[in-house]
Amino acid sequence: MYISPKTIDMLSNGLGSQSMFLMLMAGRGVIPATVSTTADTGAENDCLWSTGERSSAAEYFERVVHPYGIKNGIDTRLVRAVDIDKKPLLPLMEQVAKAIAEKGRPESIPLYGSRGGQQLQSCTDKWKIRAIRQEARRMGATKLITAQGIHFAESGRRSKGYIIGKHGEWTLYQDTYTRRVFEMIDGKKICVEKVEVPVKWCNHYYPLVDLRYGRQTAQDELSKEGIPYLVTSQCDFCPHNDLDRWMRHTPQVLVQIAEMEATMGGKFFFTPERVPLMEALAIKAAKPKLTVEAGFGCGNSYCGV
Repeated sequence: MYISPKTIDMLSNGLGSQSMFLMLMAGRGVIPATVSTTADTGAENDCLWSTGERSSAAEYFERVVHPYGIKNGIDTRLVRAVDIDKKPLLPLMEQVAKAIAEKGRPESIPLYGSRGGQQLQSCTDKWKIRAIRQEARRMGATKLITAQGIHFAESGRRSKGYIIGKHGEWTLYQDTYTRRVFEMIDGKKICVEKVEVPVKWCNHYYPLVDLRYGRQTAQDELSKEGIPYLVTSQCDFCPHNDLDRWMRHTPQVLVQIAEMEATMGGKFFFTPERVPLMEALAIKAAKPKLTVEAGFGCGNSYCGV
């Protein structure tokens, strides 16, 4: 039986100011997205709102995103990725703690090593990208086009991909993933090449980059509409936070993360200073405050937006 293709136009909603500005644009009909999908990592529990309030990301979704979607005809979804047996992944914080207890270090987040290296990052792919694509498939999508909230000043954080044309007025990119080619050299398995392979059914675009808008524009427009957003929209323990972002967390959460870090025996750290978290924050607190925007060093378009 022939099944006609189904294209879903979605926005990836990380709940930060840029993502919520995309919601506003969708509500106004500026972008064609009709679905807003938020990946639930289970590790975004100490989120600071633009109003000064704190809550989990899930509570913010229920109180702000879902009602806005109902009012403006946008299908809003909060989803958790599932494994090969269709079971929801553990909350990322729980998975990290479990791996540290079993192996002395987690395998999914990019911790900084005491010898100068940094672990590979798979958390974004497993807990965010996978959740969004799985939900699209459950909705029957044979084609997924996703608006992402990277703003113009951080356009270097765009996802892997290459330009393939236009989606209305927006520059459209082909999603890709990196495939590593290995060879045995002197008895060792060595990566000799990295190949970008297209994810044929997935495309994406960046409205804020095309419009040359920065974060402040997004925040100003949301403020005009009375829509709060999350100032901290990444996982509580994300190693990509700079020290200013770390200092936005509550003391209780910082202590919890520091205790987790301490169980790794001084081999892995949450900050590039490669000293215990509380020591790094004490050094930061002793320095004069800078007026630059707090930074987020993640090189993908799904976290911290």
